[in-house]
Amino acid sequence: MPHRRLSALVAVTTAAGCYAPPDAPLSERVGALESTALVFQAVDAGTGSALSDADMTVRYLVRSPIVFDASSVNRAPTIQPYEITHQVGDANLVLEVRLEADSYHRLDTVLTVPRGTTAGPITMRLSRRLAATAPASTPVISATPPPAAAIDRRAIQAGDQAFGRQEWLDATEAYQSMTGPTDEMSEYGRAYRDAKLKQGIAHMNRSEFGRALEILEEVVGMDEPSADAYLRLTQAQCAVGRTEEGLGTLAQVGRARNRMEPAEQSRVGAMIEYQRGVCSNHEFSRAETARDRVSSGARATRELNAFIEGARTMSPVPPEVFHAVADAERRVETIKRAMGRPPRG
Repeated sequence: MPHRRLSALVAVTTAAGCYAPPDAPLSERVGALESTALVFQAVDAGTGSALSDADMTVRYLVRSPIVFDASSVNRAPTIQPYEITHQVGDANLVLEVRLEADSYHRLDTVLTVPRGTTAGPITMRLSRRLAATAPASTPVISATPPPAAAIDRRAIQAGDQAFGRQEWLDATEAYQSMTGPTDEMSEYGRAYRDAKLKQGIAHMNRSEFGRALEILEEVVGMDEPSADAYLRLTQAQCAVGRTEEGLGTLAQVGRARNRMEPAEQSRVGAMIEYQRGVCSNHEFSRAETARDRVSSGARATRELNAFIEGARTMSPVPPEVFHAVADAERRVETIKRAMGRPPRG
């Protein structure tokens, strides 16, 4: 299948007020210019298949290296992988990417590619706008949903009870047999969405991060997912090494905070800082060189301590934030002890 290629050195438009040309000469770069590429494929988050829209808009901005104001807006077919290439002399190519399709919610993320490599194809999952699932010219025939009393809720109830007892295996097994909703905005649909979020959390508590990632991606693809769904998705993404995607998910939550009530803004803001520190903690745990251990350990410690200090100014402290503070303190101490040991290998 052919890639849609766009060379960032040729087909670019200048975005005013973003980045200025560098003062440093070419000789001060990390190395020689090497072709670096990012390949991604947009899919429907609910089905995992191609988007229902034939075309999408791809917007990107080169965050690093700061060579010039490199950005682009391009219309591309959704059935083909999309490729961005750039001649990179710095250690990494860092791109801010935005995907827009008429029938889907916008997706924003930040992706990093080491110099001289090709990353991907990376799957970019877009959440469908339910109001746009069918063309205007196509009549929509709605089946009459079963009455609320007729829906079997035993799986949700059993899962919720096991979740409350912190019996994570029993919770995941119970939630697995839930009946899907016919209407995501119905009372049962909302209960199902909340149960799916708990199912993802239960899998994470069993260190089954791959399965948790699948479930949480499904949850954020449903109608009106909560901020907590995105926060937990960030946690799963970072746990499996998809740190840039996790930080992009945090950015989505941050932009949505403006539409929340003040108390919820405060709670979500604190949890964003906590999850950012946890992401850096995961990077520290994967570091294999002394240099990477020092930089990632210092960053994780700084971010976790900043979260702890900010959380202590909250009044009252939400229970979720209280437990996150205890976890952050434990992580900081673990990092400090690990920093005193020699690197692996």
